Amino acid sequence: MTHERALPPPTDTPRPPRPLAEWKTRPRILISNDDGIEAAGLLALRQALEVLGDTYVMAPEVNQSAVGHAKTLRRSLRVRDRTLADGSTGSAVDGSPTDAVSVALLGYFGVGFDLMASGINEGANLAEDVTYSGTVGAAMEAALNGVPALAMSRGWEAEPDYELAGEVAQLAARNILECGLGDRELLNVNVPAVGRDELEGMDIARMGKRVYTEYLIERTDPRGQPYYWFGGSAPSGDAESGTDIDAVRRRRVSITPIHLDLTDYEEMKRLRGWDWDLAPGVGQPAVVSRSGGDSEQA
Repeated sequence: MTHERALPPPTDTPRPPRPLAEWKTRPRILISNDDGIEAAGLLALRQALEVLGDTYVMAPEVNQSAVGHAKTLRRSLRVRDRTLADGSTGSAVDGSPTDAVSVALLGYFGVGFDLMASGINEGANLAEDVTYSGTVGAAMEAALNGVPALAMSRGWEAEPDYELAGEVAQLAARNILECGLGDRELLNVNVPAVGRDELEGMDIARMGKRVYTEYLIERTDPRGQPYYWFGGSAPSGDAESGTDIDAVRRRRVSITPIHLDLTDYEEMKRLRGWDWDLAPGVGQPAVVSRSGGDSEQA
């Protein structure tokens, strides 16, 4: 026998920003990522932000890197409690980062959230990377639902140390809780792969332009059927001054505000000068000839 019930959505909405000392109760912070529930960066983020508020972890069960803002609509989702490496508890969903955030925001924990933090991603998410990144996709889902959001990433290295990235995440989260973000906005923060004593500073930076060098690899399986991999070197980028790519290359943290209204308002002005009148007859029913010379409307 199938049992079904609709979980009541939380009625508590994000509280207005103000100094943390003035909050009557601790902020509620949702933690997620795209590297999966077992990722060291997820644990580092939770530990960094538990100083500021009550943390709730809901993350993908397995690595979901580069799935962007994908959402599961054609199958059910399972959520399982997991014990993290420090003994704390998190929840894992067998879906995407967006699924994880949606499950949490729609009532799984029975509370609303004042902040959503995604990461700490193993590898930078710079420039157009944000369109592929599950880390940023999770933050987008929160922002679309009215929850201030933070996407945290760190430059890749074989044995990453998340201490500096955790410190930056805590500072960014505190600023969001105390100062606020605009409607449907998130912060995309990238920390270079350096130690605390090597960091050169922090920049408020615009998105740069990535350069992807990709090619398609074809292989054959044991049954003789072809299959494919995307190959190529790590993406580079145009390190123009003032961009996130330039900041990270100069061993600086890049902080980029992202707004989910993707409309190009300047281009709208130009498009209004184009000819948008349909040619005469466009959209009218087609006339189909009959074999006997008669005709009828299609």
